[in-house]
Amino acid sequence: MKLHQLNTLAAIADTGSIRAAARSLGRSPAAVTKAMRELEADLHAPLIVRSASGVAFTEFGRALVVHARLVLGQLQRAQAEIEALRGAAAGKLSIGVTPWVALTFLPPAVRRFRERMPDVQLEFFEGLLAVVQPRLRDGSLDFSIGRPPPASPQSEFQNAPLFSTHAAVVTRRDHPKAGCRMLLDLQNEEWILNWDPASRESMSNNLFVKRGMRVPHTIVLAHSLAIVLGLLAHTDMVSIFPWPLVEAIRAKENLWALPLRETLDETIISITSRRGAPTSPAAACFLDCLRETIDEGARSQNPEQRRLFHSIELML
Repeated sequence: MKLHQLNTLAAIADTGSIRAAARSLGRSPAAVTKAMRELEADLHAPLIVRSASGVAFTEFGRALVVHARLVLGQLQRAQAEIEALRGAAAGKLSIGVTPWVALTFLPPAVRRFRERMPDVQLEFFEGLLAVVQPRLRDGSLDFSIGRPPPASPQSEFQNAPLFSTHAAVVTRRDHPKAGCRMLLDLQNEEWILNWDPASRESMSNNLFVKRGMRVPHTIVLAHSLAIVLGLLAHTDMVSIFPWPLVEAIRAKENLWALPLRETLDETIISITSRRGAPTSPAAACFLDCLRETIDEGARSQNPEQRRLFHSIELML
């Protein structure tokens, strides 16, 4: 396999066709087709299938795209790090951040970081698991701050715990079930949750089945806090938010935490990265800034900060 072949494969995956990939690479469609045929010949496996609507990937092609993106991403990061050390370029840092951390610790951490590395290009993604896990896997994300991916015997990720916190069941303030005290009484409600589709069954078992409930018939999956808030505000949907997020937004979002007798399971918020992936100077600096921000907040006498830290337990 050659680097230009992997680059071609990734471009086809990103654009959806040979012609579009050729335009993005500044090459001819014939050159792109040749690179793919050579790659398929090297691997003795078909990677793409052309059709009138574009290009579809075979099972072999889908598997190779993941590795191609990881290799290309690591090479780009290596080049950026060397150029930054030479003073020739500032580099780039891509981070996934869970919403409540984005609303609380992220702004002062970014201010600290900018004082130390003013020229690094920052890119943030909403740190919901379905959003960040594929990007961690393909190397397009340096790390995430949020709920870690489910553990596996040979986990491809490494986690450094930051906090533990519990969650609350939330609705709009004037919801018909606003006074509900038992989770069982919400069994027939429509739920909107930011679960990763791959872990939906295990999450449903943890929340509902182990409490003797059947899984609600209707569960809407949403991978954006803005979507969840909009639907909670204008429907009778029910959701689950970590307590720090409730504390951060309930006053301005007309959000109501139900006074349930049950305590929901603890959630761990971690710094997650690909196992074995090197930490760039920019990533190390940002994590230092984040930890300093958390330490400062823990000592603060500000009432909002005190409410926030009352809802979490530090694991640093």
